Amino acid sequence: MKKTIAIYLFMFFLSGCVEEFDLDLDQAEPRLVVEGLITNQPGPYYIRLTESHTGGLIKTDHSPTGVDSAKAVMNAQIIIYDDAGQIDTLVPIDVDINEYDYDPLGGYYKLVYDNAGNIIDTLFLTDPSEFRHDRGFYKTQHFVGIPGRTYFITIRLKGKEYIASDYMHPIPDIDSLGYMKKIREKDGQEYYIPLLYFSEPQGIDNFYLIQLDNEVFSRGWPAAFSWRFSILSDEYLQPYVNGLNVSLGENPGGIEYDYYWQGATIYLALSSLSKNAYEFYRSLLQQFKNDGGAYKPCPASPPTNISNGGLGYFRASAISESEVQIPFTFK
Repeated sequence: MKKTIAIYLFMFFLSGCVEEFDLDLDQAEPRLVVEGLITNQPGPYYIRLTESHTGGLIKTDHSPTGVDSAKAVMNAQIIIYDDAGQIDTLVPIDVDINEYDYDPLGGYYKLVYDNAGNIIDTLFLTDPSEFRHDRGFYKTQHFVGIPGRTYFITIRLKGKEYIASDYMHPIPDIDSLGYMKKIREKDGQEYYIPLLYFSEPQGIDNFYLIQLDNEVFSRGWPAAFSWRFSILSDEYLQPYVNGLNVSLGENPGGIEYDYYWQGATIYLALSSLSKNAYEFYRSLLQQFKNDGGAYKPCPASPPTNISNGGLGYFRASAISESEVQIPFTFK
């Protein structure tokens, strides 16, 4: 069974070559970075626009709602459409989270008062709390993602136009999600890893993204310290994938794979990828393996589908999900 290739979504890593030379990074013009995903699940769908930067990695605030410090791109016009005539203009998310209170059961809410100081309404935050306008997030208004269609995006910003497209391949249903018990050598402690079962369509090339986190955009802790994503080609898969160990894969920098314990619920999403999207993520993985040695190529931007010098990727994926809970056993 083919070894899965792990990736860390939407992280760009630049390493140096052997020969020292002045890149004049301070003079480099920022480029538009696009993060976007259309799925077959109910919307809204989110697009994030930020500016590229030079120098070291951006520090992330590792907290339950941690956010990065990437510079948001605002005031862009974003239009999404498909080859069946569907079209939608995205709206920016304009939320000041400081205006909201938080309830553990109901989430973020804001009370609305009349001129006399009486409460007349309660507004609940429907978007994730970190998807604020000052982070460059926009969302669809009525768009519906359907497998088998090609999706297009047009972004107009400061007199420039950026376009991209991606095809949403159908996705096979997950038959079941299992788990296997393992023993850690260093301390003998038991833990569990997920196993995936599904029928693999034959006669066509398929590419998949395996996801152990139901968040599209990482929120920081704990996702920043555990391994949540893998990409997979069907080149060596059997017609029936009988217990794929999704903890297999290459690791770019000591980040551990998720371990699960008794009582935990395992979530897994299997997403379809176009070949171009697969190559984009595979190229990202290669950046982590490039140590700047004499026999390694110089780092380069991954093969984006964003035109006009843009970075990032606009992706269309069908998703199949499954969950399983590991029961408690008493010895």
